[in-house]
Amino acid sequence: MERLIFECLFLIFNLFLTMLYVRLFKNVINLRRKFKISLGYDSNVDLQRAIRAHSNFIEYVPFSLILSMFLYFHNYLIFCCLSSFFLLLGRILHYRGISNNKEIETQYTFRVKGMKFTMWSYYINILGITTYIIQTFYFFIKNH
Repeated sequence: MERLIFECLFLIFNLFLTMLYVRLFKNVINLRRKFKISLGYDSNVDLQRAIRAHSNFIEYVPFSLILSMFLYFHNYLIFCCLSSFFLLLGRILHYRGISNNKEIETQYTFRVKGMKFTMWSYYINILGITTYIIQTFYFFIKNH
């Protein structure tokens, strides 16, 4: 039963990450159409922030998802669920911060917290993979 719960949570977190990606993508497209800018950002701060939010998502999410999938397929569901949760939370906070033109007034609070949660996602993946390696060596040594 708990395996089913963890698998559903993992899929739900990844579904929300996908929906966030689509939102970031559409935001860039809508701003490009609104300001009639086909390439670059032409000194438009809103478009520049939207592009960076989208780019930052693309820079951090895929590698973390690959690591999480490795853990998922090796039945380390608690690690992949926690990692995906922190990744989703981090990306949402980062998006909220970078999309705000007046973020300097909040001292970049959301962006900083977003990156911290994103890095915690990586740390959880590292911990899970380290656990897998140690367990694999342990069983190898024990059986030979």
